Amino acid sequence: MNYVTTLSAKIEARHQGRLFFFFGLAVLAIAARTPDLKRDLGVTDGTYGVLVSLGAIGAMFAFFTVGQLVHRIGVKPVVIVTGTMMYASIAMIPHAHSSLMYVVINMVLGFGFNAYNIAIHDQALKRQDDSGALILPKLHGIWSIGTLLTVSIAVAVTAHISFAWHIDTLMAICWLGTMYSTLKLSPVLIQGSTEHDPNAQIKLRSLWQMFLDDKLIGIAYVCAVMTEFSTNDWATLVAHQEIKASTTLSILPYLLFMVGMITGRLAIHRLVKIRSEDFWIKSWTAIGGLGFIVFLQLAKLFAAHHFAAAFTCETLGFFIGGLGGSFMAGTITQIASRRSSLPGGVVVAQIGIIVTVLTLIVKLVVSWVVSQASITTALILPGLMLISVALFPNLGSKEIQGS
Repeated sequence: MNYVTTLSAKIEARHQGRLFFFFGLAVLAIAARTPDLKRDLGVTDGTYGVLVSLGAIGAMFAFFTVGQLVHRIGVKPVVIVTGTMMYASIAMIPHAHSSLMYVVINMVLGFGFNAYNIAIHDQALKRQDDSGALILPKLHGIWSIGTLLTVSIAVAVTAHISFAWHIDTLMAICWLGTMYSTLKLSPVLIQGSTEHDPNAQIKLRSLWQMFLDDKLIGIAYVCAVMTEFSTNDWATLVAHQEIKASTTLSILPYLLFMVGMITGRLAIHRLVKIRSEDFWIKSWTAIGGLGFIVFLQLAKLFAAHHFAAAFTCETLGFFIGGLGGSFMAGTITQIASRRSSLPGGVVVAQIGIIVTVLTLIVKLVVSWVVSQASITTALILPGLMLISVALFPNLGSKEIQGS
């Protein structure tokens, strides 16, 4: 694949950051309004969890095809097509008033989301390799700023405009911003190649071999990000239904979760100059997972008689959980890329397939626990998974950067 640099590093970094920013602004817009979506679908908590999980089917198609597409036609057309598919699918969700329609849209969204994610990560990892700078956690931090803004927008508009107007308008803005930055980045985006690259296509045999060779990466990734995935699915619902917060107020715990995510992601490149990557992975995941579990259970305990105490514990639990898992996705992706000789996009896709399968299983288990007990009880599982990351041996570097 060719990579031609004709833009200044500053302009390139700015527009690459915007691709992640608009990505974050869009993909979690629905998460902030899950009570509206669940009401429109008219389903139980357990059924809702299963419907959300089925987006993984579309994601699997993306993982097996996008690496080869990027190699053949380049990053630009992949970003344009899959970005359009992603934003259009999100815009259609408020108009889905049946479970079947929502499942179809969610599968298309799963494909568009993951295909777009692979393409922009391939570009980011290439730029990181060329520059030698640690940029992926920063880009993930910019993504989180987009998610924080989308949650803030939801807090401001939920009581005033409809679900459909909110999402449709936001997706139009995100699409325009993404297309503009993609066009600006055209000279430096990875270009297609007619040469055959056996590494560009993911095969089940090579995927299984990767899992056997470095299975800890995929498992560690799932354990590290399940608090984030579960928070996206359940944070506003648990605050609304179990803490009895209003629709608008129930978004605040999710907002604090994103503040924690942003704080960690923007700080990690400085922290690894003080202590090792391995130290921060182990300490933050242990503290984050424990705080997530303890404060959410306290919130459930206080909910019946002390709303203020319950809501405070709820927000603290999500904030600490967000902080603990904040930089894990970017850091583990970088670790996998360092260990592999394959292109960055292929590494992202390989991890993604393993993660998608394992995440689907975990999400279905969480949904079952929700149907049998409560959302708060089900969220103990992702909290324990985050704690378990601290037990993985030789995951991060033990060297202090810059030493």
